Amino acid sequence: MITDIEQKQIDQIQYEEDLKKIIRIAKESSNPVFLQQYAINYNWDDGMALPYEIANNDHCDLGTALTLFWLAEGMSYFSGEVGKNEYNKEWAELCDMLIQRLANNFYTIGPVSFKPNINKLTALKYQKAGVPLALFQEVQGESI
Repeated sequence: MITDIEQKQIDQIQYEEDLKKIIRIAKESSNPVFLQQYAINYNWDDGMALPYEIANNDHCDLGTALTLFWLAEGMSYFSGEVGKNEYNKEWAELCDMLIQRLANNFYTIGPVSFKPNINKLTALKYQKAGVPLALFQEVQGESI
């Protein structure tokens, strides 16, 4: 559940120019549902500082972490479709961190659900290619 104050913060993130304020709001949050929605509404062209903050928040659950991975288009990095270079170093490091953490069960199931936007054929291709299930699994969030 998201409070009215949190909903206002989500609604305003697109217009907020103070990145330090955006990061502080995420850092102070203890609500995984808010963190997921905050990441979804964030303009990722503004850099990886907020996604890092959310991924490192003690309240970031598995559904939120998977949301970050997919919003970052981490599968294109994992598959080697896009490699690390001088222009995307920060993004690649975020992807590396999320891949490592997801594959090693760093995040626990919390209230946030996640379902990747892939069909059964794509899931089968990922399995055959050796992509860890942890990167494209569906997560049913727990009721609070």
